[in-house]
Amino acid sequence: MNSSGKETKSGIIYTFYSFKGGSGRTMALANVAALMAKWGYKVLVVDWDLEAPGVERFFAQNNPKAGSLRASSPGIADLIQARANQKELDWRQCVLEFEPGISVITAGRDDDEYVGKIQRLNFDVLFEKYDLGSYIEQLRKEWISAFDFVLIDSRTGVTDIGGICTVHLPDVLVVLFTATHASTEGALQIVERARKAQGRLPLDRGHLIAVPVPARDESRTEYERATRWAAIFANLFHDFYGDWLPSGIKVPEAIELLRIPYVPYWSFGEELPVLAEGTSDPRSLGYAYEILARLLTTRLSWYEAFEGRKLAPPPTTKTRELDKDWLNSHRAAAMEGLERSKRKGFMEAYHFCLDAFIDKQQPELLSAAGQAAVHTFGWPIGVVLHNRPELRPQPTNDGIVAELSTEHDYDYWALTKGGDFYTLTSLLEDYIAEAAIHFNTRIMRITEVILHSVNLYKALGAEPGTSVALTIRHGGLRGRSLSSSTRNSLLSVFPPGNVREDEVAATVSFHIGVSEPEIVKLVKSLCEPLFIIFNFKKFDDSTYEQIVTRFIQGIAT
Repeated sequence: MNSSGKETKSGIIYTFYSFKGGSGRTMALANVAALMAKWGYKVLVVDWDLEAPGVERFFAQNNPKAGSLRASSPGIADLIQARANQKELDWRQCVLEFEPGISVITAGRDDDEYVGKIQRLNFDVLFEKYDLGSYIEQLRKEWISAFDFVLIDSRTGVTDIGGICTVHLPDVLVVLFTATHASTEGALQIVERARKAQGRLPLDRGHLIAVPVPARDESRTEYERATRWAAIFANLFHDFYGDWLPSGIKVPEAIELLRIPYVPYWSFGEELPVLAEGTSDPRSLGYAYEILARLLTTRLSWYEAFEGRKLAPPPTTKTRELDKDWLNSHRAAAMEGLERSKRKGFMEAYHFCLDAFIDKQQPELLSAAGQAAVHTFGWPIGVVLHNRPELRPQPTNDGIVAELSTEHDYDYWALTKGGDFYTLTSLLEDYIAEAAIHFNTRIMRITEVILHSVNLYKALGAEPGTSVALTIRHGGLRGRSLSSSTRNSLLSVFPPGNVREDEVAATVSFHIGVSEPEIVKLVKSLCEPLFIIFNFKKFDDSTYEQIVTRFIQGIAT
C-alpha cells in the first residue's frame, strides 16, 4: 500500500482485532486515535465490541460527562436495530466528540434496554432479510468520505460481529496477539478466514492486509523467552509482514519495532499514556503506540513512518551484584550482637533486585519496611517497632538499620537506598535448651523471607517481572539434631545428629510476581541443603506444600 498522507481523497479503515482478550487492543486503538487526532487528522472511532463496550471511556478524562453522553446517544446497536425496524437513523446523529478532536460512535445507547437489544440481534436474518451487508457498505463509504482514518474496535474470537469487523469493513486488519499459542494461532486463522470471506463479497477489495502487533511484551524482564517467542511470531506471520514490508526490512526488525511492552502502571483504568507521559522515551508505552500510529497514518509506508526514528534500546541483560563490603560490614555487626545474646545459632538472609534500580530515601525505606512485614507469630522478618524507640530502625548513610535484642530474641536487619536487604535472626529453637533444628519452623521462616522480599520490593515500586536473588544461610548447626516443633509428630526426631557442618547456605532467584506453587519449589531448594546434612534427611514435595500452604493461608486469615 502506498501512502499519500493527508492528501488522500478517501479515508482508510483499520480494524483492531485480537483473537483472545487481554491483549490491550482497545487501549492501543484509543492511543493511536489520540495521536492521529493530535497530528491534525480527522479520526472516527467506532465501537463494534457490542458485548463488552466502552472505548469512549479512554476519552472521558477531559470530559466527565462522557458516561451520560453515551446513555443519551444512539450507537451501533441502535443503527442496526433501526435498519431491522426499517426506520431512518443517520449515523451522524450517533457521533460524540471528544478531545483532542476525536469522533466516536459508541456501541449503543447505554440504557436498561441495551442488553436485551444486543441479545435480540439475529445477524443471519439481518443479512438475509434486511440486507445488512449493503447497509454496512453504505456506512463504510460514507465514513471514509468524511474521515481520514476510521478505527474499528472489534469483538474477540469468532463471532458474527467479528466477521463484520474483519470482513465487511476493513482495508487493513491490525492484529494484536500475546505470547500464547491460542492467541497467535487464533489470529492467524482469523486473518486467513477473513481473506477468503472477503474474496466472496460482491466487491473488489483487493488483498486484505494484516499488520501483526506483538502485545503485552515482556522482553524487558524475560529477554531469553521473549526472543524465542519473537522467532515463533516471525515464522507464523512471515507472509503477513511480507505483504507490506519493504524489501530492505526483515521481519524480526518489524517485530522488534512494533512490539507493545507491558507496563503495569498503565493497566489501571482507561488512560492515554501518549498524552499523559508523552512519546519521547523509547522505553515507554507512549513511544510504542507512536510507532504503530506512525505506521498507520502513512498507510504502512515503512520508510516514511520511521524516517529519523531509532529502535528502542534492547532490553538489558546485565544484572546487578550485591555490595560485598556492605554485606560483610552488617554481617560482622550482626554476629557480634548474636554472640552477646548467647544464642546457639541463627538464620541469615539477604536479597537484592538483579535488574531493577531502586533509589529511595530513608523515610521511604522505613515506610516500605513497615509495609513488608509478614505478621504471623513472633517478630516478623524486618520488624519495625515504632512503639519502642530504642528498637526502632535508625537512618544510616546508605539506608536504615535495626538491631533488636531482648531476653528471648535477637534480630538484626539493614536496608539500603537501592533496596538491598540483610537480616540475621535467632529462632526460638536457638534459645530453647534442646539442641535441635525444627524442620517445619525452618520451612515456615524461609517462606516468610520470600514473602517479605516480595512485599518489600512491591512497596519500593518494583514491577512484577523484577528478578530477585535470595541467599539463606544457617549457622550454629554442629552438634544439633533435626526434629519437628510439633510434639505429636510421628517424625519428631531424626537421629543421629549433625557432627561436621556448622553452616549451610543456598541461593535462588525468582520474580516478585512469584506464584504459590513456585514459592513451594523455592522453599524446597533453600531447605534441602540444610536438611541433607542431618543423616541425608529429605522430605517429599507434599510436606513442603502442606507447610507452605498452611503458612500462607494463616497470613491471609
